[in-house]
Amino acid sequence: MESFEQVPKSNSSRRVVIFVLVGSVVLFSAIIAGLKLQNWKRHHGPQTVCAPLIPSPESTYYGGDRLQNGEVLAGLLSRWCINTERINAIYNALEKADFNFRRMTPGDSVTLIYQGLNFRGIDYHSSPVVSYQVRFDSNGTAAAVRVTRPVDTVKCVIRGTIENSLWNSLLKLGGTPELVVEFAEILRYDIDFFTECNNGDTFELLADRLEVDGRFYRFGRVYAVHYRSRTDNVYGFYYQDPTGRWDYYNEKGQSLRKTVLRSPLSFARVSSYFGMRFHPILRVVRPHQGVDYVAPRGTPVSAIADGVVTMARWNGGYGKMVEVRHSGGLVSRYGHLSGYGPGVKVGRSIRQGATVGYVGATGLATGPHLHFEIRQNGKPVNPLKVIPPRAEPVPARYLADFQAVRDRYLAIMRTAGQFSADTSASLIQGQPGF
Repeated sequence: MESFEQVPKSNSSRRVVIFVLVGSVVLFSAIIAGLKLQNWKRHHGPQTVCAPLIPSPESTYYGGDRLQNGEVLAGLLSRWCINTERINAIYNALEKADFNFRRMTPGDSVTLIYQGLNFRGIDYHSSPVVSYQVRFDSNGTAAAVRVTRPVDTVKCVIRGTIENSLWNSLLKLGGTPELVVEFAEILRYDIDFFTECNNGDTFELLADRLEVDGRFYRFGRVYAVHYRSRTDNVYGFYYQDPTGRWDYYNEKGQSLRKTVLRSPLSFARVSSYFGMRFHPILRVVRPHQGVDYVAPRGTPVSAIADGVVTMARWNGGYGKMVEVRHSGGLVSRYGHLSGYGPGVKVGRSIRQGATVGYVGATGLATGPHLHFEIRQNGKPVNPLKVIPPRAEPVPARYLADFQAVRDRYLAIMRTAGQFSADTSASLIQGQPGF
């Protein structure tokens, strides 16, 4: 039988094998890097990506990335292998273009631009409308310019029926969270959307729809709102008189604003009403001299009217509490707060809508909520039944002008088509600017 004997490899043979293996790995990595770079469209992860190994001199490549949490532009550029000298040049160019470095936020988009082997610059997108373009010339000098994309404005109408809540119903029809809050703020003096919003109620609004390159950007001014329930039929119209004063008014020209807000929270749920109740902690039946609103911890709580702070401290079972004295013998109290609003101190004035504190669970509380009380001449009253007077109406000399504006809004709302639920699509039917 023929036998075989393993012949030891020489040192030179080992070196050849190692060289071939290392060379193969480098070549494979270079090929992969080149393929990844040619397919750059958007960069999502924090991994480091460098320039292509052997790109075409005429080709332009784009890399997309976003600022990560706690990251500034220099950190992002470092991840993309941009050297310190180039980073400093970019910062200097942006500073000359009045770029606000303090407004850099996580999620801001940055496009990196290469031409062949050469890094040519970046586009920093502060918003869908504003960007800053930084370019290096052949001498390596960087220059930056601020670019503002044109915004087109059309009027749109959104109308629908309440299903579960105004929030869910308006979002389902293509609204945004900001638009829902705006709608609720306009009508908050007449409708408490925590207690008076029911399935089957109807709503509609007329607003500016802002578009960039034919795509939805955001909603602008709300011009008219309408809410109909079993008990209410409320309109609101935006009107600015010739002196520049503006407000929202009902169809008669009366201000929707009132001297007292219906609720200190924009969105919450009533968990306990005014009157006798079984206390969940003390386990006894006793008077509940206010209303409890369930809301997430940290939700801002608004002062219901102009006044003066008379208490901002721990107050027994109320926990952290703020008390505000208003005109006409009215006092409002806000309990179980997690903290106090900016500048809220005893003796200081506070404006209607200003933050008195934040929802918490201090004192005798089973969870985060706001205990809200109103006292009239020292006597507790049901906050849900307070009917405050309205603010100033449209001045008589401008009433005819207001009525013409109101009728124009109503005509558009009656004839315009429904807003598309796809906020990236065009309107089914829009109206040009007034």
